[in-house]
Amino acid sequence: MMVCCGTNLESLKPDFWTKEDVGRWLEVNGFEHLSVKFDEHDISGPVLMMLTEQDLRKPPLSLQKLGEIKRLSSILEQLQRAYNVAEVRRHRRMYRTDSNDYSNDVRSGLSLIPKNEGLKFFVSFLYALSSLIVTSIAMTVAHDRVPDMKKIPPLPDIFLDNIPTIPHAFEAAEACAVSLTFSFFCLILVHKHRFVIFRRYFSIIGTVFLLRALTMMSTTLSVPGEHLNNCEIRVGDSWDEKLQHVIYIWRGAGMSISGVRTCGDYMFSGHTAVLTVLNLFVCEYTSSKLKFIQTISWSLNFFGAFFILAAHEHYTIDVIVAFYITSRTFAYYHVLANSLAHKQRNSQELTWSWFPLYSYFEENVDCKIQNEYEWPWTPIIEFVMRSYRVISHLRQERRKNSEKIIKTQ
Repeated sequence: MMVCCGTNLESLKPDFWTKEDVGRWLEVNGFEHLSVKFDEHDISGPVLMMLTEQDLRKPPLSLQKLGEIKRLSSILEQLQRAYNVAEVRRHRRMYRTDSNDYSNDVRSGLSLIPKNEGLKFFVSFLYALSSLIVTSIAMTVAHDRVPDMKKIPPLPDIFLDNIPTIPHAFEAAEACAVSLTFSFFCLILVHKHRFVIFRRYFSIIGTVFLLRALTMMSTTLSVPGEHLNNCEIRVGDSWDEKLQHVIYIWRGAGMSISGVRTCGDYMFSGHTAVLTVLNLFVCEYTSSKLKFIQTISWSLNFFGAFFILAAHEHYTIDVIVAFYITSRTFAYYHVLANSLAHKQRNSQELTWSWFPLYSYFEENVDCKIQNEYEWPWTPIIEFVMRSYRVISHLRQERRKNSEKIIKTQ
């Protein structure tokens, strides 16, 4: 089956096709009898790229022959896969190089961050921040609900019962998390689609920690190790003491290296969740050629989980549950984000239940983003060049207006 047709169309992205171009595409692929119907309904290139098999079956197109519907749907899907319309639009909007299109540059403003990306980044950050605040509140409540260590001993655990406590193992786990965080930010620094990755990270980590807060509020397990003496110290009954403890957890990001020591946040290891989500993002958005980076990332993930258990800070089930929920949440989000068919169906029910802001974050991303990289200063150079063009255009307009005023006088 032919996807592209004719020399004129091969040099032009489908996003720019006119109704006549769509008609030529239909003719070359053996559907010339549909040209008139497509023309009547103003189906140009952008509309063609949004058509689905259901659109072909339903009014107003209402194609009747099953074979014809299947063949046209097949070559249409090939065309949509071959040309990423959303990517073309994004590059045209973000990296415009047409020196004659001054008006669009003026309207877009002198922004280093692409249009709408800054707002989406801010909203995703607020979502993650809010989830961390909710988690800190849940940890404060759970801390005072921990059973008395003298009355209820640690639960039987296949790992903790057979591996002695290793001193400073928890600090080693957090060192693994810091290393993965550094790798993630280095990746963000050079990745061309950094804003998309950032908001996906905040969306997923925010959702995971909201689920973690739910598990902490639902079930409180006994302390996994007798060495956790700080669990005997209660937060207090006053709202002021509880608020101070919430701020204490939130400010230290729940990390022991920042002085935070809490109890009761079991059933779901937050450290394992952070290790896992960072590892998955590094592996997903690193080039497949850099296998050694992905290997190191997975090693840090698993060693970090081992050190958490070796420190007897969590039960084995805590780590398993955290890894499973985090990895499934990551996979679910990316399957939805990478599915062109899902975007075409516009099904919002499942996405709203799992990711309330998913449709807003992913509205301009219609397929899997490519792992493309650039030097960190490239956007800055583009910003300077765009600024120069806008200023030059404004000067030219001012000069023309001045000449008109002089002539009229």
